[in-house]
Amino acid sequence: MPELLPDPAVVSHWLQARRGHTTATVTAIEQLEGGASNITCRIKISGGPWPEAVLRLQRLHGIFEPYDVLREGRVLEALAGTAVPVPRVLGREAEPSVLGAPFLLLEYIDAPHMGVAGREASYEAFAAMVATVHQVNWAAGAFAFLGVPHSPTAALHAELDVVQARLRKFVGDTEPLLIASEQRLRAAVPKDGHLALCQGDINVFNYLFRAGRVAAVVDWEQARISDLRSDIGQLIALSNLKGAPFAPADAAPFARAYMAAGGEALANLAWFRARWLWELGVIYHGWVTFNGSSPWYSWEHLVELLQLALVEL
Repeated sequence: MPELLPDPAVVSHWLQARRGHTTATVTAIEQLEGGASNITCRIKISGGPWPEAVLRLQRLHGIFEPYDVLREGRVLEALAGTAVPVPRVLGREAEPSVLGAPFLLLEYIDAPHMGVAGREASYEAFAAMVATVHQVNWAAGAFAFLGVPHSPTAALHAELDVVQARLRKFVGDTEPLLIASEQRLRAAVPKDGHLALCQGDINVFNYLFRAGRVAAVVDWEQARISDLRSDIGQLIALSNLKGAPFAPADAAPFARAYMAAGGEALANLAWFRARWLWELGVIYHGWVTFNGSSPWYSWEHLVELLQLALVEL
């Protein structure tokens, strides 16, 4: 849904107050398409140190509220010295009065996302980069601000708590399947995982490609320390929604590609697929609430897949 974009003159004034940007003028602002994350715009600049940049404005309300774009900026800065390529943080503003909400100014990466990159993209490189994210040494200290659960099981219960709050907000008690699913998931939370840095949204739209390699990984608002299989389960659930045959989760093509690319051995993925199909059911209702229309998948298909996934628990 189109947003009211920032005034170029106001953004120019903000830039000009920064050291090294006194002659910078924003000549154009266009919104970049994206699901339900923070509002993301490409801005063109004349007279500044960069001809283009990305302005990421915190959304006030939406499916994943409360939003915190400054937290996302801290994640990007923590990743800057790792093997995960991310946009540089060029500036930040915590004061809402400037544009109506806090925002980040990020490096513009001129590369298409995997969904439209065609031959520029590589499934193997995508899987390898997800494994690289999970191999980041989060315990070194730079990621402590994300909050460190005392166990992988506690991390998964915390994930369920967040989705449960959205379930109550968007659905109430009108969808018995979603309510019953939460109870089934809580009773079967895995106890065999270990903690890793998770992006929280390894959607192909968040992986930018150039010449067969990942040029950047974007959209870190859902980043957390959790069981890495939570990320893998999302991809498996999304692939089923997009038409991939429903088969044992441990044999999913992405799980195999991930392990072949150097990711750790994966097992017991059924719970994680079910957990994500449940969340996607909640997201469905959140999308309807905030957009007045259905997302790209149907409720009927979601219900069919969720019921199949719950049988595996």
